Amino acid sequence: MKINKMKYLYVGVDLHKNKHVAVLCNCVFDKIATFKIGNTPAKFPEFINKLKKYTKGQDVIFGLEDVNFYGRSFAKFLIQKDFIVKEVNSSYTKKKRKAGTNRNKTDELDALAIAKNLITEFDKLPYANPKDIFWTIKQTLSSRNNYMQMMANIKVSLHNLLVHNYPNYKSFFKNLDGKTVQGFFKKFPNPEPLMKMNSAELLKILKEFNKSTPAKKADEILQVVKEHGCWENGYQEERSNLIKSYISTLNDLEEEIEKLEKQMDILIDETGYPLKSIPGVDTVLAATFIANIGDINRFSKSSKLAKIAGIAPIEHSSGETSKQYANKLGNRELNNAFYSLSLTQIRKDINPIMYEYYQKKIKEGRKKKQAMVYVERRLVNIVYRIMKDKVPYMQPEPKVEEESA
Repeated sequence: MKINKMKYLYVGVDLHKNKHVAVLCNCVFDKIATFKIGNTPAKFPEFINKLKKYTKGQDVIFGLEDVNFYGRSFAKFLIQKDFIVKEVNSSYTKKKRKAGTNRNKTDELDALAIAKNLITEFDKLPYANPKDIFWTIKQTLSSRNNYMQMMANIKVSLHNLLVHNYPNYKSFFKNLDGKTVQGFFKKFPNPEPLMKMNSAELLKILKEFNKSTPAKKADEILQVVKEHGCWENGYQEERSNLIKSYISTLNDLEEEIEKLEKQMDILIDETGYPLKSIPGVDTVLAATFIANIGDINRFSKSSKLAKIAGIAPIEHSSGETSKQYANKLGNRELNNAFYSLSLTQIRKDINPIMYEYYQKKIKEGRKKKQAMVYVERRLVNIVYRIMKDKVPYMQPEPKVEEESA
């Protein structure tokens, strides 16, 4: 939507948990008024009434940095009141603030920087549209990722305990994932019981955890354990209990993660965005795209999505010289998602067309990192079109060159 910027006033809002700070200014950055807004629905109408005293009937456009967390309720209120609300990237606000001569950092200066970005980048900024389903996907994904980080931390602590009892346990268990390895260490946190056990006895126990456990696994374990022996350590019982506790916690977290991923699958289906039809896009990656993009209709074209993702290059020109640089100011989580997808897509067995495109850019003299950005930009187009049309991905057929007669 094209607007005449001269006809509007602009409000930049610096969002916080308890109280927001807003700055009202005109299109040439003249500050008109500053407001403090309690972050509760009861306080929002009060702010609008105060604002009207300064706007004198002139229409207002709002810019908010985070419409999915502290600013969610306020954004929904403004949209319901038919205000235009744009989502402003926090990285651009930081850059705008640093570009000025005032190096101080205050909530009011941040709000003014948001307003300036709102004015200068208006056409490139997405409309705020904090729908409940996208917020729920984001929260579910965040919980899942937090549990994954907790698991990673527990595995480090578990490893630190295990190496004292099983110095070479990685020779028979490569990692601490899976029912067999976790069941084994929960049953035998201390190797002492294994010293008098034969392969048949151990294999029977291992099959209780995983029926498909090969017979050689019991032989591998006993051979390593008996070669290195067993010695008595102080407070063995306490440390064994810690090992059992860590493994029980891992099991509980794995169950919770599985539940959350099933819930994400249901929510993804409800959006109607068939992103999982793209090879290499699983539940977590699809949820990451949707959580960070939200309603695709906020973006009038794919180039705006590319800018938000930090994939569209930044141009610097002077006179007849023009150079393009990587954009590091976009949504990093979304940027990482496109990078992760590109790693899959440049595999010849997954997407031969994208593989050829990547190789073509390398032959043209692009560095691998630069070539990957080209691939990511094409993937932005694909993701955008799939979300816009809600049609599953169809792999294009490679062009077959006709043999000359």
